[in-house]
Amino acid sequence: MPSALPKPVLPPSCVLVTGANGFIAQHCVALLLSEGYHVIGTVRSQAKVGQVLDLHGRNLNLSVVVVEDITSVDSYLSALQQPSSGPDAILHLAAPFHYNTTDLENDLMIPAVRGSTAVLDAARSWGTVRRVVHTNSFAGIYDAAKGPQPGKVYTAEDWSPLTYEDGVRAPAAAVAYRASKAVAEKAAWKWMEDNASAATTFDLVSLNPAMVFGAFLPGAAPRTPEQLNTSNQIVYGVVSAGADGAVPPTRGPVWVGVRDVALAHVRALQVPGAGGGRFMLAAGVYCNQEIADVAREVAGKKHAGDIPRGTPGAREADSHFGVDAGETERVLGIKWQGLREVLSELLPQLFEIQERGA
Repeated sequence: MPSALPKPVLPPSCVLVTGANGFIAQHCVALLLSEGYHVIGTVRSQAKVGQVLDLHGRNLNLSVVVVEDITSVDSYLSALQQPSSGPDAILHLAAPFHYNTTDLENDLMIPAVRGSTAVLDAARSWGTVRRVVHTNSFAGIYDAAKGPQPGKVYTAEDWSPLTYEDGVRAPAAAVAYRASKAVAEKAAWKWMEDNASAATTFDLVSLNPAMVFGAFLPGAAPRTPEQLNTSNQIVYGVVSAGADGAVPPTRGPVWVGVRDVALAHVRALQVPGAGGGRFMLAAGVYCNQEIADVAREVAGKKHAGDIPRGTPGAREADSHFGVDAGETERVLGIKWQGLREVLSELLPQLFEIQERGA
């Protein structure tokens, strides 16, 4: 759907960031504030309001409101009664990303899918919003049923075939999560098609990040390994396996750095031509052996000897699909961080968490 709104959303515009306490959202909020935007963050409980405000130094351009039910448009409208005017743009990041559930429909499918349309309903009601950036996932692109597919190259033109019913009846939470992301994104685009009048006032951008690795903001690192976000747990699982341990099997072999993900969100507001676009956020493919090899090089003498060696230099790229995020690079002007740079920032935090938990 080409954008009818060529005007970019620039500072000091007001941007609503849903799920502002989340790993990616924290970086988005920090970057928006650093560029002079006013930010309203949403969280699901009053206890998290102070946490988000403290994390960003009680910045005067940041306010935080409670939206307990992200599936309810009324929850958004009630929370934003003050200030009386609505935001200029929305970064919608509030969605479940965990596998710790057996109630797949209520814990994964419903919050993701209804959450997508509720925020669009709110945007229509406010009448001030010019762009909604919807954070989805590589899970909405990847077709797991087709297996590794060596030689296949995924782009943002690809779509996961998973349905709502697939998610509800999934044999495992990981499958339901992939379904929730695929269906939630499709629901957002369907909403735009069904609400043509709203589409004349604001447009939609879809961002589909791969596994998101990267350092936490100062003061945001969790205290225990169990509290790590799902993607960074992959890195921790490698570097904490021990010198004599095996390198864990690779999961989801496509990655991107969190700083680039945040930058893509802000660029998606600022680039007029991004409107109506769907973008993959992926620096490339990886394997856990590569993480182990790079981690040993950047970890320093204190920790390098504790990282498993596995089969140094072995790579898995030829055994599975690849990715091409060239359109993202072209339109949003992204130059991806390398794995070495990302791990150099992340590993000191992971080792500190590991030592606290010892």
